Amino acid sequence: MATTFTGHEFYSRKILKVLPAQLNFLGAFSTDVSGELLGPSKSVEVPLVEMDAAAAFNRTSNNFARQAMTPKTATVTFGDPIIAGFGVTADQASKIDKRWWEGKAELNATAVAASASNAVTGLVTKTNFAKAVTGVGTAASFAKSGVAKIAAACESSTNKLRVKFATLCLSGEYFYNLLAGLDANVYGGTEAIRNGVIPGLFGFGKVMIMHGLTIPGFVCEPSAIAFAARGFRPADNTPYRAVREIKDPESGLSLTLVEYGDGPTGDLSESVTTRIGAAVGDAGALVRLVSGGTDE
Repeated sequence: MATTFTGHEFYSRKILKVLPAQLNFLGAFSTDVSGELLGPSKSVEVPLVEMDAAAAFNRTSNNFARQAMTPKTATVTFGDPIIAGFGVTADQASKIDKRWWEGKAELNATAVAASASNAVTGLVTKTNFAKAVTGVGTAASFAKSGVAKIAAACESSTNKLRVKFATLCLSGEYFYNLLAGLDANVYGGTEAIRNGVIPGLFGFGKVMIMHGLTIPGFVCEPSAIAFAARGFRPADNTPYRAVREIKDPESGLSLTLVEYGDGPTGDLSESVTTRIGAAVGDAGALVRLVSGGTDE
């Protein structure tokens, strides 16, 4: 039988294990994440990741010596923290199998990641990003030839995106229909099946699944969207059985796991929480994908 503490440990370890795959989409954007505690309505300035111009070496001016830059930034304002959790009775806490705790951890990590994804996809509108590639077609007919057409359209004089440094983000339906027509020789291995990322297809930095989209997808350079995350935890740990920070080793995003034990009933509550936000960065660095022949 698992003790209450062991159950919490199973839950903690599993969340840490599954977070990298759930949050890998953050690599497509400019991010600023830390465990710093900030209250609601607070803002941070997220530096946008942009390419520097290349030029010949200048012997006279010595262009190895550069003036300190002032990066372009986007202001991300935080709202209320997000929280996912559940409660168990004293009897359940002592008897529920390890696999149940691990399953809950995976689902709750997914719920937090979905909130982060929705913060980004909610920004991808015609109002925020005017550029669009139309005529992408239906999800059922989407295949690698469609990716080639999107790459060509993004590199056009109208859209001016550099495909090599861009990410093609697709809704689940479009991504899986694309993946169904590829083999390991095309997408380079099992990464796409396990983590929803196809590296280097038709020159894109990566092609990846982006949950929460109501359009087929979008193509972006990192400067298009700024994402930020900050820590959130109870001000006083005294009433809680455990308060623990878990940091995703890939994205750096921190979650706080809070275990609360109710003394009179012996019931137990487990929660995972963080504070996230997103904002439009460079509006010219993202191209929306539209299924029909006109911009919808």
